[in-house]
Amino acid sequence: MGVAMIVRANFTAPAKSMAEVVRDLGDIPLERIFVNPPIGTATENDLIALLDGEPKRVCELVDGVLVEKALGAPEALLAGYLLRKIGDFAEDHDRGVVLGADGPYQLNIGLVRLPDVSFIPWQRLPNDELPGDAVCRAIPTLAVEVLSPKNTKAEIDRKLGEYFTAGVKVTWVIDPKTHTAKVYSSAKRFKVIDATGALDGGRILPGFKLPLASVFAATRRRKKK
Repeated sequence: MGVAMIVRANFTAPAKSMAEVVRDLGDIPLERIFVNPPIGTATENDLIALLDGEPKRVCELVDGVLVEKALGAPEALLAGYLLRKIGDFAEDHDRGVVLGADGPYQLNIGLVRLPDVSFIPWQRLPNDELPGDAVCRAIPTLAVEVLSPKNTKAEIDRKLGEYFTAGVKVTWVIDPKTHTAKVYSSAKRFKVIDATGALDGGRILPGFKLPLASVFAATRRRKKK
């Protein structure tokens, strides 16, 4: 069996305090920040090892730091519902592929994010096929984030900037607490969808429409008619 070599970068930037690291990551809780490998030295190989490990740890790679995704059962259920609805639509209309919360994307060198749901159109995939790389190099046109109580505004703001810089066209931020969603067309421009509104695929997924109320109703047993 071959031995995978892990090459760690030599950083010339000044050392940061833990407070600066936390601030740069978006003021996230300390328990989500891995210190092994040491801060600033983590690689994609380290990320993949955690995703493939037992127990599995779902993390992102940011500035050489492994950051555990904020996960919870209600958020996972909502993300799963969205994954199924978007995935069914994309398959029925031959639009592209849809990945779930453990599908990593390289947005830049040393930056790997895992949206809760993401859509890649066939046009962005070589030979109309998702490559077999552990970390996807293609960039989705739609990224979806389902907020958890452990997410911070600064963390989500940073993610939004990274998504749009990388080439994402639309990002949906779903808020289970308020039963609303924000549809971003850029890192700063968004519209709010209230509980009576619907998520619309627009030019990314023409024809897709999903009432927001049905998304949040997924956490409850449907009443028999």
